[in-house]
Amino acid sequence: MKLTHPANQGMEPCGWTNGEVLFGVGTASHSVRTLLVLSIRTRTITPTDDLLDVLLDGMQNAGHEVQDRDILAVAETPLGTTEGRVVKLSDINVSSKARELSEQFDLSPEVAQLVIEEADEILGGIPHVLLTIKSNTLMANAGVDKSNVPSGSASLLPVDSRASAERLRREIKTRLGKEVGVLIIDSRTQPLRLGNIGMALGVTGYRPVADDRGRKDLFGNELRVTRRAIADNLASACTAVMGESDESTPAALIRNAPVEFVDESFDSSDMWIDPAECMYMAIFEQWRKGGSAVRETLRD
Repeated sequence: MKLTHPANQGMEPCGWTNGEVLFGVGTASHSVRTLLVLSIRTRTITPTDDLLDVLLDGMQNAGHEVQDRDILAVAETPLGTTEGRVVKLSDINVSSKARELSEQFDLSPEVAQLVIEEADEILGGIPHVLLTIKSNTLMANAGVDKSNVPSGSASLLPVDSRASAERLRREIKTRLGKEVGVLIIDSRTQPLRLGNIGMALGVTGYRPVADDRGRKDLFGNELRVTRRAIADNLASACTAVMGESDESTPAALIRNAPVEFVDESFDSSDMWIDPAECMYMAIFEQWRKGGSAVRETLRD
């Protein structure tokens, strides 16, 4: 996926070239930055694999070479597969609470039990999905997923995505001599929007959020609340080329990303906003506590 990104205006899609989607942006009189997202297709990853070995083989087969200041994005399920985070549902001991959730929300009892164990809080649900908070992040089923794992199994999120990202970064430095960033990604939904977008779980080598508060816009107005979710936006770009079904594309290589490279690592706690400051959570909490009285006030 190749995006030319402007200092100014005028984005126009140019089409597909060898599996890459290109967007031409800007005019001849303004500088243009090119963001390149290269998909990494691999064989099926197994629990006994060295993940970086498999990814490097995939890059070699595609003719990709890691360069300094690239960012390697890796999906959480193949990463978790190599870290022992795939479990057999037949090994799960189901509690009475899990059976209640299973019946209420049409989930398998084993998945409901895993969600109870993985979630920091369960807020509610709809058929087949529980809305949870895990590691300061709203997500479906606390990251428990039955896709892209053998039948009768489920994947869990990596225990420490920051540490996993940092390990991969160090391995690349040791084996290839390259200074890169690493991004561990998952997908999520947005309120009242169809489809999944990308989400960063762990980041190393660059800052995941850009704080634009205090900067001026094109008309001199000072920005008061704007912070850009750089890592989440890059994760979304990667999901466009990686897919989520049978593409066998568990990773992507990002080049020329507009990030601030640093020798630090980050996790969800560094991309978190206090619920009291979060528009969705603050209003949801008022709605939940106020019940019909709040809803009637909003209607008026």
